[in-house]
Amino acid sequence: MNIKFDDYLNIQLQNPEFQREWIRQTILEYAQDGDYIEFFRALEQVIKARTTVSKFAEDVGMNRVQLVDILHGRTKTPSLVTINKILGGLGYTISIDELKSA
Repeated sequence: MNIKFDDYLNIQLQNPEFQREWIRQTILEYAQDGDYIEFFRALEQVIKARTTVSKFAEDVGMNRVQLVDILHGRTKTPSLVTINKILGGLGYTISIDELKSA
């Protein structure tokens, strides 16, 4: 039996620990390479694993179209307040860690 990666990922994203680590890894990659599209795609995948984008937008007090534009990379520079609102709606926050020297 073959399972598509997206289907496998959706199954894995049912696990809250996996969700947290998935977002953590993509935000670290975003900080390193500036590829915000993968970070926002990861947020969308977690949102869809939990609920619908429309319901999530309603729950966090965002306009659904604005949220979809952010998640699909059409809003290139969402504010930190907006990112925190999305992360907060998922039960997460951004934290600051000291860089380790090489």
